[in-house]
Amino acid sequence: MKQLIRQNTFFCSSHPWAASGILALASLVASVASAQDGQQTGGAEVTTGGAQSPVVSASPYYNPNVDLEKINSYLPSSSRPIVDGREQDGFDLNRSSQGAIILSGQGAESAYGEDGAPVGGEIKRSKGVKGPVPEFHTVKKGDTLWQVSQTYYQDPHEWPRLWSLNPQLENPHWIYPGDQLRTAPPGGQPFLAVAASGSRESRLGLGSGQAVPPGTIFLRDQGYIGDPEKDVWGELVGAREDRMMLSEGSTVYMLMNDGVDLRIGQRLSVFRDLRPPAKVPGGRTPEGRLVKVYGTVRIDGWNEKERVARGQLIESLDVVERGLKVGPVGRRFDVVPPKPATAALEARVLMGIHPHVYFGQNQVVFIDRGSKDGLVPGNRLRAVTRGDIWRRNLRAGAKHQRLRAETDLPEDAPATTTPLHGDDEKFPDEVIGEVTVIRTEEETSLCLVSESSRELVPGERLEAVAGY
Repeated sequence: MKQLIRQNTFFCSSHPWAASGILALASLVASVASAQDGQQTGGAEVTTGGAQSPVVSASPYYNPNVDLEKINSYLPSSSRPIVDGREQDGFDLNRSSQGAIILSGQGAESAYGEDGAPVGGEIKRSKGVKGPVPEFHTVKKGDTLWQVSQTYYQDPHEWPRLWSLNPQLENPHWIYPGDQLRTAPPGGQPFLAVAASGSRESRLGLGSGQAVPPGTIFLRDQGYIGDPEKDVWGELVGAREDRMMLSEGSTVYMLMNDGVDLRIGQRLSVFRDLRPPAKVPGGRTPEGRLVKVYGTVRIDGWNEKERVARGQLIESLDVVERGLKVGPVGRRFDVVPPKPATAALEARVLMGIHPHVYFGQNQVVFIDRGSKDGLVPGNRLRAVTRGDIWRRNLRAGAKHQRLRAETDLPEDAPATTTPLHGDDEKFPDEVIGEVTVIRTEEETSLCLVSESSRELVPGERLEAVAGY
């Protein structure tokens, strides 16, 4: 290694134009060699042909002339990158003890006892911050719903509960310094539980419990089956952008119906009625039509004389086009803990919001039973089937599909016909999935497929069991 340094020194003296760069490289090589030989290099200097140079240390690629904070100022605070080593990563669950919140282990206090009930009847925060949860939190730079939930509920995964208390947040990722977030129900009310369908408590996610029960579903609706005409206040007829397909951020113009009065800042849903409910074997066909919500528009201009409103799309669930209807559909964020059924009943899957033939886990479906049949949000219905699906498909197919080769015989494999003995209707029921009721209308319910071992289809049989 020392021989290599002497060679580099000779080269530098012969070629002065490369002296500075090679000298630094030689110094770095010398420091590495000393470290490998067990020598101490801190504070030492390496002599190369009579010239002296300090030991070179590695440094990060950092341009002090670039202000990363200004470059990323257009991003939400929770999406901006960390620009130095002193800032905490908001999604680091194993931070140091310097002002950090520890998820579990030493330095954290449990907010709940062994039975799952809040300690002392109130939700406490992480160690060092005592007392009940305040009603409001002022967003600071770098805050996220994840962090705020960790601070006040001692569990970052409780962020959907925090979001349900703040329906003004169109997107949980978009919070800004100075925003006021509600962190506890008003007036010291207890936290969420099942609420009656359509009630104010259901819209806000509040009720009579405190802890979020296992299996609780958080879902914002995207459609319903009902009378679309009662919600029509006007029509989206134009846009500022020169394009057919509009989305979040687009400025749109609406022609409002007579008798409709608007106010600046008011929010309306953009929707369209698609089709009547599907007719399925063994199911009831409810009245009304399937209405799909495409987005939300905020009114920022209103000409009452011309009946023309100007607004901005602040949310788009799908492509928005001219001709869609606008009105107060009344979308809400549903928080639905499981609730046992009070009576046994049978229902059928009708359809989904999208024209799918098959439905799987975490997809939304409509069923043909509602509040007048005794269903309430939180009820769970098992999807059951009976018979051999492969046999049914074989029986319905072409004749050659039933042929099979006898490969166990010594002679050439002859072709035989697959026997289809037995009656599928005499086979036992098998559970293939489960749906959870999110919201009920009089004759229909909106459900989430919470479990499925295979796909569900329109007409699939559902059963509610009393006490489950």
